[in-house]
Amino acid sequence: MKLHLMVEGARHSIELTEEGFTVGRGEAANLRLSANAVSRVHARFLLKDGKPHVMDLRSLNGTTVGGHPITGPAPIKPGDTVFLGEVPIEILDEKAPTPTPQPPPRSSGGHQASGALNLLSAPKASSSKISLEDRAFDQSGSIMIPHASLEKMLAQQAGEAASSSTTQLFQRLAAMAGTLLRAAGLQELLGSVMNLVTSQIPCQRGFILLADPSGALVPELVWEEKPGQSAAPISRTIAHTAMKDRVTILTTDARLDPRFAAGDSIKIHGITSALCAPLIVDEQSLGVIYLETSLNKGGFKREDEHLLSAMANFAAVGIAREREAKFRQRLERYHSPQIVDQILKSSQSAEAPALQAQRSEVSVLFADISGFTRMSEGMEPLVLATILNRAFEAMTEQVFARGGTLDKYIGDAIMAFFGAPQPDPDHARHAVDAAIAMQQVLLQLNRDRPEGWPELHMRIGINSGEAFAGDIGCEKRMDYTVMGSTVNLASRLESSVAKSGMVVVGPRTAELIGTAGLREMEACTLKGIEHAVRPYEVLWQDATVTI
Repeated sequence: MKLHLMVEGARHSIELTEEGFTVGRGEAANLRLSANAVSRVHARFLLKDGKPHVMDLRSLNGTTVGGHPITGPAPIKPGDTVFLGEVPIEILDEKAPTPTPQPPPRSSGGHQASGALNLLSAPKASSSKISLEDRAFDQSGSIMIPHASLEKMLAQQAGEAASSSTTQLFQRLAAMAGTLLRAAGLQELLGSVMNLVTSQIPCQRGFILLADPSGALVPELVWEEKPGQSAAPISRTIAHTAMKDRVTILTTDARLDPRFAAGDSIKIHGITSALCAPLIVDEQSLGVIYLETSLNKGGFKREDEHLLSAMANFAAVGIAREREAKFRQRLERYHSPQIVDQILKSSQSAEAPALQAQRSEVSVLFADISGFTRMSEGMEPLVLATILNRAFEAMTEQVFARGGTLDKYIGDAIMAFFGAPQPDPDHARHAVDAAIAMQQVLLQLNRDRPEGWPELHMRIGINSGEAFAGDIGCEKRMDYTVMGSTVNLASRLESSVAKSGMVVVGPRTAELIGTAGLREMEACTLKGIEHAVRPYEVLWQDATVTI
């Protein structure tokens, strides 16, 4: 039997067999689609029990029939619409006329009458650059609606006698949430968002702008109906007003726009309407979605304003999730899971404010395995790595157990600090307790070491004081670290004062924790340190700490 499909504006008549045919965007698919949201081999149409069926082929964005995701073969009939992700495939009656491709029909409310997502023209991120300019807009001729959470918007729809098209639209928006949550990375997520927005709201240009740590809006994605046709800047005023005042703005009066003062500009750019919605989640303003439409498209309507606001809610959730995942991944390089959770809960911005450069009161710890370079000569590389990893894992656990931050491993040494990024009034005590625990754990490792492994000894230096803490590096590689004279003295105490098996602290650390359990050492002059230093030895052998 023949199966008649409407795919991307074109009619296809295909002889259906039990083996069937595949649909996707890859070369291996029998029927190829152009939309990026479709997997390479997304679904298979086939005959089962003499009737047409469709089945998903473990695609990324899934396949739905009648609004229900499918896993096994699902029956289909003329009049059904199969969605590959958000891409529709209509099952046509054999006698149905071939429709003329045209823009999605708009109901009197302004959005697509069917409520289905039309992604026949999948947008792609443009390489074009866009600038922002401070430009007044006519607030008296604009429509501004306050931001409402997605939950509130859905509740309002549930409490009203909504039209069938509105109900279908919100059902599609709810189903679309899964697609955004499955996006692999921020750029893919932003592309999916713009894909959805421009398929539902016809426009000439679309932008997603995200706020940087200083609050400035930075264009992250630019979409153009006709790439390169217009390089006109967009209004920073509209974008900042939408984000700052948490309102979705629909401005329709181009005559009051200074860009069109010359008269001919409106003919060149054809801009008559701008629509801008804030990206807000958990009281955080992340940026905006900004659309412009040309004169021949008729401008935006009130329903577009509500629709973009709903889409922006979905987008904001996805953006916040991606940022938090990236932030958490970075934090887990330095902190225990418990500390990571604390930092994330106390963070007021998704852009890792806790890691921004600042002066902090810290205690810095350097620990080095004594004589390991000489010890490792002639040792097999795999054995050497195994010995170091075993020791480092045990040492790092003691740092994390006391809220410390792992700075780095330096050959056979460890650098850690306490008191940043989360302030810790007991940073000195926690650093010293960690050092004591490290020495005691090393004793256990030596007792339980495999036969033939060398006995390890460690020297540790600690110093307390003010240091510069923050991200240091370049765009491709950034590390959270501490710098300053406090750090330099801690390093010198470990390398020049402490002997094998010793824990030595600087005078400020001794002052903070008290001298009980410490032995005052002779004053000494250290390289790179301007004044003489009187260090203290921690008598850790008799100390009791939890390990």
